[in-house]
Amino acid sequence: MTEVLRRTLGCEKVPETLQYWHRIEETEDRFKAMGRWVEKYALSLEKLAQKGDKVSSSLGACFSHLQSSNDVKNHLSNYMVHLSAVQQQRVELKDVLEDKISSDILAYEGKCQELRKSVKNCEEALRKKNHRLAELQKAKNKTPIDPRRINDANIRYEQARCVAERSRQDIKVEMKHFEEQKLEDLNRILSDFLIAEMRFHAQALQEYTAAFRCLPSLSDEGDDYDDHLRGTHHGKSCGTRERKIAFSSSKETKPAASERARGRRSDSNDSELSIGDLY
Repeated sequence: MTEVLRRTLGCEKVPETLQYWHRIEETEDRFKAMGRWVEKYALSLEKLAQKGDKVSSSLGACFSHLQSSNDVKNHLSNYMVHLSAVQQQRVELKDVLEDKISSDILAYEGKCQELRKSVKNCEEALRKKNHRLAELQKAKNKTPIDPRRINDANIRYEQARCVAERSRQDIKVEMKHFEEQKLEDLNRILSDFLIAEMRFHAQALQEYTAAFRCLPSLSDEGDDYDDHLRGTHHGKSCGTRERKIAFSSSKETKPAASERARGRRSDSNDSELSIGDLY
């Protein structure tokens, strides 16, 4: 009963076209899955770009109140600009993935729908041929034999057979072209994906390199500032040390008070002796 109902409604799959249905469904499933993954990847890039912008803005806020020279602030500003440029390139990559690659992948849904119609038309032609063949057999088996009825049934069968054969050949050529076009499109989609990725990473590497070149400038400014501080402190310490040395040398050059007293006493004794000698 179910088979008869299917044949009546035209829902029965013709065995000759089952392979075509399988290939179409497999292509649809694979391309839909690939399109979903590309969309998820594009969405993750957008979220990562937003987080990168937040990191850049937070770093800028942290360094905005930094007590440093204008050169250091300019280098920090350039560093943030390069980081923000990388995030903008992420957004551009997301747009490429959504506008071009994802659209090319999802375009296969329409191509598969058109091919489904062609396969369905081929099935209808084959089903009609089988129906005409059954009518011809019925006319031949009917008694009494009616040559005119058999001839009409034979003509209708031949017409249906020609249409079915032409549809079969057309669907074979169309499926072959579909498989070839699918490989070409897949090659182009993957190539565009890799080119977009390589372009992004190349531009991002340039921005990261430029940002990295700002860091030695920051350290050089810090070293100069430290050297300035060390030089000032060293100058002060040298001056203090020189003053200490000069002060100590002045002490060493002056005789002690006891020595000066002894010297005076000796001088007075010498003078007293000399006076006694006079008397």
